[in-house]
Amino acid sequence: MKIKKILIIGGSSGLGSYLTKLYNKNKYDVTTLSRNLNSTFSKKINQIKCDVTNSNELKTILKNFKKNKTSFDIIIHNVGGSKKIYDYNMSSDNYKMVWDNNLGYIIEINNFFIPHMKKKKWGRIVHVSSSAAYNFSAPTAYSSAKAALNTYVSSVSRKVIKDKIVMSCICPGPIELPNRYMTISQKKNNSFWRNYKKNHLPIGRMAKPEEISSVIYFLTSKVASYCSGAIWNVDGSEY
Repeated sequence: MKIKKILIIGGSSGLGSYLTKLYNKNKYDVTTLSRNLNSTFSKKINQIKCDVTNSNELKTILKNFKKNKTSFDIIIHNVGGSKKIYDYNMSSDNYKMVWDNNLGYIIEINNFFIPHMKKKKWGRIVHVSSSAAYNFSAPTAYSSAKAALNTYVSSVSRKVIKDKIVMSCICPGPIELPNRYMTISQKKNNSFWRNYKKNHLPIGRMAKPEEISSVIYFLTSKVASYCSGAIWNVDGSEY
């Protein structure tokens, strides 16, 4: 079988690092695009340093991809965040900043690589969204950005499936990752964690990174050929 080439956005840390190691272990040709490099990764992994939310940096990287005729069979988008904008009563510019952080760069990268996938008549694109898109437990700008991401996936997937490009999305609940606020709260069993668990997590715990990465791994495989437009809730019955 031909080795699949995969691009993991945000693949150097957090959930992304688990994904990078998983695909490298399974003999994929892995490239990461992240703000920082990970010194623990195998030298076989091609790491590219880039802040994809910076339009100038992203344009430079895409220009280099075009020059080198670089294409990928699989793309995983694992970037986003609230940009510490917590108040709903913010300017439209602040809302736009959060939306760009969670959706804007995605559009640019997908628009660049989808034509290459069309020529091959095969592709997998998975987006990491959030349970905040439907349970509204996060700041308004972030929740609305993830909801827009889900809608984008549902809509675009209908256009690209005719070329055997399967676009999908997963909505994880809180993931147990080092040095994250929720992980620290769970360890301390503080009031924030107790209230969140009571109101949002019937399963009573956070997700292990492996529980999320395994679902993504399935969605990028050939057996996911009928999962076009799927929005997978991987949230411990949070919804």
